[in-house]
Amino acid sequence: MPVHDPRRSVRGTYTSVMSLDGSSWLGKAEIVYRQLRDDIESGVFEPGRALPEIELVEYTGASRTPVREAVRRLAADGLLDLEPRRAPTVSLISLRSARELSNFRVLLESEAISLVADRALTDRSIRKDFQDLLDEFLRLDASTADIAVDGPFRPAADRFDALLAAHTPNEYLRRAVLDLRPHTARLRTFAHNDPSRLRQAVKEHVAMCEAILDGAPDRSAIAIREHLQHVEEAIFRHLFDHSSNVVVN
Repeated sequence: MPVHDPRRSVRGTYTSVMSLDGSSWLGKAEIVYRQLRDDIESGVFEPGRALPEIELVEYTGASRTPVREAVRRLAADGLLDLEPRRAPTVSLISLRSARELSNFRVLLESEAISLVADRALTDRSIRKDFQDLLDEFLRLDASTADIAVDGPFRPAADRFDALLAAHTPNEYLRRAVLDLRPHTARLRTFAHNDPSRLRQAVKEHVAMCEAILDGAPDRSAIAIREHLQHVEEAIFRHLFDHSSNVVVN
């Protein structure tokens, strides 16, 4: 079990904390769920890893009840496998599911970015958000230092995804993009962990931001399809190099 960070504990006098956007208070079960989800998605808990309840209680600092609720939610997300009389285990990754998920993501996000780009010339909030993000990617691109796997690229890429979903005008499409997050996050981590990919990935995000700001739906869709194709290639390189964490079907 990874070393527990006491700053992340939910035990003690506080029963809830403010959410990141400041809009609501989160209960213990929600805190534990987010912590464990992030640890699975980031690879702290690798596929196939057993997570006995007593270890999760110690790791999170929470009681059994919120841990059990979090485990149930993670199983519903497809991130944990539950079997009778066995500890929950981090789900293995299916090659076929990964391929199908990647194809579906291309369909959804190419449509989403087209709609966002179409609105960008008349929507000031879109322009401000993506201009700020473009400036950040341009700073990364101009840097002569190596782009670290755990450096500023990953949060910038996460912000791009969040902004794309937030500005998608079609509510059902926005929900579909967001619903893929629990399934795509682990796979995207594999792509981001490839240092040879990061410099090119920065350039791809520059191209996507510029296409949005130019109000170019077709160019935006092409840019994100090319980016997602390269992400998929990096993901499958990782999966084939770590075949013990993978199932064929």
